Amino acid sequence: MTPAASAPPAARTRLAPACAMLWISLATVACGPAAQTASIPPPQSSPLEFIGQWGVPGEGPGELAEPVGIAADLNGRVYLADRRTGLLQKFGPDGAPLFSFEGSAARSASSIAVDSGGAIYVANAGAGRISIYFPNGDLLRNVRVAPQRDGHGSLGFSVAADGTVFVPDPDGGRVQAFSPRGQLQRAWRPPPDPAGEPARPVAVAAGLEEFVYVGDARTGRIIKYTNRGAQVAVWDAPSDAAAPLQGLALSRSHLFALRGAPPQAPQLEVWTLDGQRILTEPLGNRLGTATSATTAASATLYLAASRDEQVFLLDSAYPRVLHFRLRLPAP
Repeated sequence: MTPAASAPPAARTRLAPACAMLWISLATVACGPAAQTASIPPPQSSPLEFIGQWGVPGEGPGELAEPVGIAADLNGRVYLADRRTGLLQKFGPDGAPLFSFEGSAARSASSIAVDSGGAIYVANAGAGRISIYFPNGDLLRNVRVAPQRDGHGSLGFSVAADGTVFVPDPDGGRVQAFSPRGQLQRAWRPPPDPAGEPARPVAVAAGLEEFVYVGDARTGRIIKYTNRGAQVAVWDAPSDAAAPLQGLALSRSHLFALRGAPPQAPQLEVWTLDGQRILTEPLGNRLGTATSATTAASATLYLAASRDEQVFLLDSAYPRVLHFRLRLPAP
């Protein structure tokens, strides 16, 4: 018979309360933190979902050397111009190369746009010219627009559903509207700032609806107009906007505003089409530092959006394209 079995009943009785207390203590240790953890709500993920990034460095078709400007068509296909190679390129949303062709306008491009039929528009801000290419790469025409002193800066122009081309004129403090055949139809000046200084429109977003959105770099405001130039509303810059407005992009139900560029802390804002800012997404943790010598375009970010709420950000210093999708119910 083992010693444990020979222990007298009194000894076994004395041990029982101690074991019970030990069991309660262990249960408290095991269950207490779990219960506390369960009471903490799980972290909420951003409705601006990061899908991934793409871009192969190089100077051949489907590769990125010195990309500038970015545009997206109705199906989320992405268009880029490359100054170093003179290529205009089309990619799938995931970065799969679809089509490339040489266009002389690409070597001096400031930004690009695409219309509902797939024609590609390439702006040269310094020369005051927009070159229009058929989807197959043939040049259609050149349109004269107001030249800008800072010819290397981005020129955030846009093409509406009816083919009207809306072009900001930062130096002139106005917005120009051109017919599909390149004729100037009208121009208007956004309101000055509270001190009376003229506006400096740097970005225009137009889409399938009848409204046009203009970004003013001087005040950070976003001004909503009809496509005839009648002012509808003014959205003041948010109080926490610490960087200048850089670009606008329009989806089916939202307007995206890009503020700042490296070395500033860039952020992406999401607005409803009636002027409610519903999201601000810091981009600093998504942007790397270029390891090669930078060019005039290296510190520039370019913004585009598709109708189905896909958002594309060209980080030209890296170079690469960051791909997001907004997952919010339509207002």
